Amino acid sequence: MDEVLFRGTQKLESLQLEAGLVASKSKDLFLTYSQATQVLLSQVWQSHKLDHLKSNISQLLDYVLEISRDFTERAVDVADPKRLWMFLTGVLDGQWSKREISIACAGFVVGGLVGVAVGFALRRRENTVRYMEAVQISHYLGPESAAVVEDAIAPFECGDYEVLINVKAGSVHIIDAEICAGYGRTLRRTLRRLHKQSSSDLPVFLGRDCTGIITDLGRKVQRLELGDEVWVTIPFWSQGTLCQTILISEHRVARKPKNVGFEGACSVPYAGSLALSVLSEAKIDLNSAANKRFLIQDGCTPVGCVLIQLLNSWKAHITTTCHKRAVPVAKALGAREVISIDAPSLSDEDHVEEFSDAENFSKTVLKELQLKGEIFDFIIVTRNENLNWESLRNFCAGEGKLLSTLPEKLSSDSYGFLARFIFSTYIRLKFLMGHILGVPSNNYDEAHLCHATLDKLTALVEDGVLQTVVDKVFHPKDIEVALNYIQSSQSIGSSVITFR
Repeated sequence: MDEVLFRGTQKLESLQLEAGLVASKSKDLFLTYSQATQVLLSQVWQSHKLDHLKSNISQLLDYVLEISRDFTERAVDVADPKRLWMFLTGVLDGQWSKREISIACAGFVVGGLVGVAVGFALRRRENTVRYMEAVQISHYLGPESAAVVEDAIAPFECGDYEVLINVKAGSVHIIDAEICAGYGRTLRRTLRRLHKQSSSDLPVFLGRDCTGIITDLGRKVQRLELGDEVWVTIPFWSQGTLCQTILISEHRVARKPKNVGFEGACSVPYAGSLALSVLSEAKIDLNSAANKRFLIQDGCTPVGCVLIQLLNSWKAHITTTCHKRAVPVAKALGAREVISIDAPSLSDEDHVEEFSDAENFSKTVLKELQLKGEIFDFIIVTRNENLNWESLRNFCAGEGKLLSTLPEKLSSDSYGFLARFIFSTYIRLKFLMGHILGVPSNNYDEAHLCHATLDKLTALVEDGVLQTVVDKVFHPKDIEVALNYIQSSQSIGSSVITFR
């Protein structure tokens, strides 16, 4: 063992000695080459050829400066108004009077300015076009007219108060199916022109709400920041949200709740705004709702799900109607009593056709209510099933109210050419007067669709008052299936289109 240590020590000393020699030689070599390089550079700098080159460069610079000074002096001399006037009067003396020369000069200047202005106005600008995937309709033929396009024009420039959003998900509502059939076509054409969205009502993107991430902001947007995760809701006449990128007024944008994802969050904005709107119009709040009896017709629609949860948190007594499949969901959301309306399986085509008859369904609901024999302070209708409103009023208390979250029927959709023209003129004049007087025009399903309402919904979701209810998640290519499903008796809560 001692011999091994001795030999190892000898090897180590030998390596140290060799390393020292290499370092010493490297240092000497570096110093030698460094001194040689300094001498070479000094000789080059002091050589006569370099002096001659520096002299030539100096002469060239002096020559260029002299030419530039001479050119400047000549340009100033030529452009001198007095000199130009003397030149023109000398050339045209005896032919033109001073007045005629003055008019000619003025015409020359004005003509030149007009020519420059026309040139700038007609100059060709390079159009930047970006494309995106979008769900749109080009004809009012029902859900089958909805299609996915890959070459929709994508917005990319923000106005002062606009926000550019990369859409992650959007929900499908029954009103989207109605838009496919022509709902709001006349108003849409007029209002989209007034708001500079489009000169026509078609094509129109579907979707009334969405969630996404802000990618650009207008100069005067202050509430929001780049990268914010937000949710959006818009009125029926506006361009929709089921596309990869939307450009929207900041007025309709708010930060989404932090405790839910994009797909879950997009089930709340439009439905929640409708729910808060109908409650506000009826003056129903935390204080007035306590111990009141509510009947929510079809409580498992997107709006119905929000209403049940809100009213339950306000200590109201809630009864709802829904199909058998949705009963557990309705009870979990907070309904105390559930009237189950049996619905057949979607695969049973004969029964589906029979049960889809709205009149039969209406009779079934009324019959169940009669058997129950209850009287309600408020009845809220959330799905259009051709229920007899006068018959429903029989189940209201003396001062009870019958409310609806359904979109208002628009007589303008059936107008002819002349009536459309008169109606459009009226809307334009109303919009103009509102703009002049500084009064916003919020009479077309839009007053409640704003950031103030969305902020309330954000607080309700983050506080645990509202839970998101998503039934199915579809891809854009399945839009027709999604539209048909949201109208079926099998639908519970929201159906979502994801762009991720």
